[in-house]
Amino acid sequence: MYEFPSSSQCPCTSNEFSQLCDFYPQGPVYPSDPMEAASCGASSEHRFAEYSFSSMQRCHLCDKFLYGLVRQGLQCRECGMCSHRYCSSSRTSECNVPKIDRLRRPSFTQNSSFGAELGEEVSKCHLEAPWIIVKCTEVIEKWCVDHKSEALSVYRIFAKTEEINEIKAELNLVNDPTQVNLAPFNVHCVAGALKKYLRELPNPVIPVDMYDAVMAVAQQREHGSSDITKSLVELITALPGPHQSTLRFLMAHFIRLWKIQHESEVDDGLDKLSHVFCHILLRPPWEKIIEIVDNTKYHIDIFEELLKNGSWGEAPPPSPPTRPPRPQSPIISSEHLSVMSAEERLKEAEWYWGNLSREEVNELLRDKPDGTFLVRDSATQGDYTLTIRKGGTNKLIKIYHSSEGKFGFVEPLTFNSVVDLIQHYSNISLSIYNRTLDTKLLYPVSKNKAAELDTDSLKEECKKLQRINAEYLTKMHEYDTHYEEHSKLSQELQLKHQALDAFKETVAVFEEQMELHRKHQRDVSLHDIQKLHENYELLKSRCQSIHESKEKLETEINRKTTLNRTLISDMNSLRPEIKRLHKQREQVKKFLLDQGEQPDSIDAILLENDRDPLLHEKNWFVNCVREQAERLLAGTKDGTFLIRPKDHVHVLSIMCNGKVGHCIIGNNEGRFGFSEGFYKFDDVKDLVLHYHRESLKEHNGELDTKLIYPVHCQTTGAQGQAPSDIYLKMRPTTS
Repeated sequence: MYEFPSSSQCPCTSNEFSQLCDFYPQGPVYPSDPMEAASCGASSEHRFAEYSFSSMQRCHLCDKFLYGLVRQGLQCRECGMCSHRYCSSSRTSECNVPKIDRLRRPSFTQNSSFGAELGEEVSKCHLEAPWIIVKCTEVIEKWCVDHKSEALSVYRIFAKTEEINEIKAELNLVNDPTQVNLAPFNVHCVAGALKKYLRELPNPVIPVDMYDAVMAVAQQREHGSSDITKSLVELITALPGPHQSTLRFLMAHFIRLWKIQHESEVDDGLDKLSHVFCHILLRPPWEKIIEIVDNTKYHIDIFEELLKNGSWGEAPPPSPPTRPPRPQSPIISSEHLSVMSAEERLKEAEWYWGNLSREEVNELLRDKPDGTFLVRDSATQGDYTLTIRKGGTNKLIKIYHSSEGKFGFVEPLTFNSVVDLIQHYSNISLSIYNRTLDTKLLYPVSKNKAAELDTDSLKEECKKLQRINAEYLTKMHEYDTHYEEHSKLSQELQLKHQALDAFKETVAVFEEQMELHRKHQRDVSLHDIQKLHENYELLKSRCQSIHESKEKLETEINRKTTLNRTLISDMNSLRPEIKRLHKQREQVKKFLLDQGEQPDSIDAILLENDRDPLLHEKNWFVNCVREQAERLLAGTKDGTFLIRPKDHVHVLSIMCNGKVGHCIIGNNEGRFGFSEGFYKFDDVKDLVLHYHRESLKEHNGELDTKLIYPVHCQTTGAQGQAPSDIYLKMRPTTS
């Protein structure tokens, strides 16, 4: 039973809303006269259901817009009539299929699966879960098998709303689920369609009438209960059959993704799933939806607890091996402690890092488990900042210092030192201050050098680096391929649009001439009318030919535009994965360096996967002077280059138009580039990779070449030639 607002509250009767719709017809488009409705074949009452429309819709009864992002109004599942909730209750109408047929919205399908009750869909398809869920998860799991390191993040990647709505429309039109083919769609769009389906369920997978009971179980931890799994499982077994089987199917699917991720040996947290689905599978009734803000932590805890400890027919991957013990901090005698000041004790603590930037803290805590922490100096003199890992993110807590020498989080400050405070909250949860911080200070990030790993463990880390690097290079190559194709298509489309404009102008000229002929036909003498007619037919034939060519060009433009959009979408999907793999690679490299591995040996590991000569500095970085560089480049192709050091900068030496030019690479606060405004590269290698794809003419119009051939990958010509000395000045150009 719906509760309908008063007319003063309803959007379709408010003065402000009416003013917005003054430009549109105000009369109802649905027959209000019962006799008129009967004559059209009205047969039954409406079967209304709340519906989330993918585009702006109008109410069939009042002809005013249905506003909102989700659940904008009601739609009859028989005739397709759309209406406001208030209108459906206050205006009588029959479920009139023949009459409403011409007024149906494009979103309507007779047997729409989106927005249907879960029990209805499960009973209709005779599967463990609705067929849409089954089909989407099949596609997603198949893709994840080929992209193992991205399995847990597949639901986190952005997908365009238009493409998700396209999948939704196609799934709604399906009569035979066995004929569904989702292969042409991007996997992240399929994942987006699955999330949309679950969000649009009238009653979520864990029904709203069980929300309070589930929340009560989740809150037991705050009252001393450490194990809530048993209580949660009991609640799950009490779910209605279709909801229980659907939850079991989805959880088994999530565990399979977890196992696939584990096989890749690339660490990724379950928060990638829990943060996405904690509000989709479980929510309060709509009239209490604001509760979701305060209960988000409980939602995440419930999802992860069920996933890890529930019985879903799939065994989760094995737990990671225990960490090697940390080196013990120097033991300080009690006599020595008694004479040490609070500041001296703090400096002795392994978790105190002194003056550290937030970026450095983020790097130290990246991918660490909940409860990992460190302390650093605060921007406020005398205070400190405690940073703790919780829920996959870093939480910052200010430690205040009073003039009486006391420390604490809030007044009154009661601890004699920061060390005492940290020791206290190593045993006591921080939830007494903030219930979202339901953790203790468990794992200090030690500033002391970590314990040396054994040889086997180091070998495993080296293999991990090699594996991540191989995947990173594959993604980069895929991205570069897409980028090159996108650049060519964009340039081609620009030319085709210019040609289309020319066609339109030509057609306009021909049509103007034909109109001129028609106007003056009466004024022409009988002697000239035959020639005029022949001329008119010739103009008509030419105009028709141009029309056909224009239509072919428009079709080609549409086809290439669609392809270009697909390439852009693929690149947008690749960017976060490339960024993530790059960070993981750098983390493993840093870890190996901290363990004493030599940079040369790490470079050798990375070079095993690198087949692109540009990625190897030894192919283009040469420690030489200008004369030696000119001898090395003599007789080579245009685009052959090397980079050499000079004083405190680098110099690019490149063959261009048969001559060797030299360009200074500036360095501004650790960023590299050719001129002011272009210092945007983290290192020289990034600069080389960029100008391998882009021409240098943006800095110098006469330098229309790219960094194509590293000097040590070229067979040089005759040595000892003395080409003219050209020193190119690098500057931004206006063209």
